[in-house]
Amino acid sequence: MADVVSNVTDSGMPSQRPSGTRHPPRRQWPWAALAQQAAAIALVAVAITYLGANITRNLAANGMTGGFGFLWQEAGFAMSFSLIDMSESSTYGRVFLAGVLNTLFIAGLSLVTATILGLIVGFARVSAARPLSLAATVYVEALRNVPMLLILIFVQTVVLRSLPVVREAISIGDAVYVSNRGVYFPWPEAGQDLRLAFGAASAGCLCLAAAWVLRPRTPVLKRRDLAGVFAGMLLGVILLGAAVAQVDWQRPDFQGFDFRGGAKMMPEFAALLLALTLYNAAFIAEIVRAGLQSVDRGQIEAARALGLRDGFIQRRIVLPQALRLMVPPLTNQYVHLIKASSLATVVGFPDLVAVFLGTSLNQTGRAIEIVMMTAAVYLTLCLWLGALSAAWNARVSLKGR
Repeated sequence: MADVVSNVTDSGMPSQRPSGTRHPPRRQWPWAALAQQAAAIALVAVAITYLGANITRNLAANGMTGGFGFLWQEAGFAMSFSLIDMSESSTYGRVFLAGVLNTLFIAGLSLVTATILGLIVGFARVSAARPLSLAATVYVEALRNVPMLLILIFVQTVVLRSLPVVREAISIGDAVYVSNRGVYFPWPEAGQDLRLAFGAASAGCLCLAAAWVLRPRTPVLKRRDLAGVFAGMLLGVILLGAAVAQVDWQRPDFQGFDFRGGAKMMPEFAALLLALTLYNAAFIAEIVRAGLQSVDRGQIEAARALGLRDGFIQRRIVLPQALRLMVPPLTNQYVHLIKASSLATVVGFPDLVAVFLGTSLNQTGRAIEIVMMTAAVYLTLCLWLGALSAAWNARVSLKGR
């Protein structure tokens, strides 16, 4: 006997349906979770509304107004260091721009120097030379466990102030002079020759980069390939040499009580750069060491058994695999470096925090607008760096199923 169930439809005709068949389940909406999310959003909106109304009421009670119109007002102060032209008649908006550029400059330069030093110390930590490994370990353990603010103050008050006075400045090749007032070095003179030299240098760098990228990677090199690579490198070197020879360099010359001509690295800038480099390089070195030691020793031994050189093994086998594990923690350290650059206000370097969140805030009293703009700059930089890291990490990570 068939296992069926007879049903009667609206038309009176019987229909048969297997007893084991079930209707597809209806979609159950998570009403409880949706209600909780809606309540949380409403609570945040109410809090923001209340905070905004309270701020507006307090500003009105004190006879103050909000807005960003102050950015077009004259600042009335100059900056000791700026990548753009600044004077006492500059507006607060230009002060903000100069502060952002100074922050980007010191953070970007420190990021490069800390990475280079961290790579060197990281490779030294895994070196077979015991004295070198011990020295790198002492450096890492000492710098990682000391506050960066203490390192910054030590560099400024002890290291830089122990340098000789400007009359007795240390001369390096009669071109660079180091004293407690800063570092003086030659600088190209602005003009038509400088623009031509910059164009020649750019073309030379492009030729060198093209020769490196297009170099043959096969074990057997043809004479035609070698000639092309050599021609590209030779052209790049010639263009770079012509660029250097064409520039009229201003050399620092001691006159009166200070050097004239050339360029000067402020002691505040040097202290901040040195502190950021030394402190963050210790953490980067530990990240590099962990990444290098994560590579299987069997691969290194197999490469040595094939007769490959140690430098080639580290560059082609170990480092590419270690990068997959190094990128995420390196990003966190770079973000920390960007935020730590705000300590420039301690040594008097005019970064964004010093000139905008400090001097401009004291003169205008626009705390809300200035704090929001400053926070937005650091938030944008950190998020942008995180996005670049995520893209790079997705490119170098192993692709699974």
